[in-house]
Amino acid sequence: MFTETLTAHDDTIGLACEGKLSESDLKRMHALLHERLQETSKPGLVLDLTRFEGYDGPSALLEDLKIDTAHRNDFRRVAVVGEGALLEWGTRFADVLTTAELRQFDPAEMKAAIAWASER
Repeated sequence: MFTETLTAHDDTIGLACEGKLSESDLKRMHALLHERLQETSKPGLVLDLTRFEGYDGPSALLEDLKIDTAHRNDFRRVAVVGEGALLEWGTRFADVLTTAELRQFDPAEMKAAIAWASER
């Protein structure tokens, strides 16, 4: 599942992913992103993946790739918060799919990630 965070920030979207994400989770996330992107042009994005465990099947991974490609030009900066080799690999792969600046932060650096993603 995922939750929206940073609701007090007008120009930065925050999402925290926990456990395994299903295809329906990602479709709801995509709808939320569409809604938020209509409110703000080129926002920052903070993805908290500290409790993310992966995808609940290949259809969920495919849905995530759809989000990445559909919104490749929509974000100014993307801060990915989490740790581990798989996350590092995923961040490098996502960097190819987006025109946004992309940077990974350790979980202890959440405030720095938010500040960095919010910079204009």
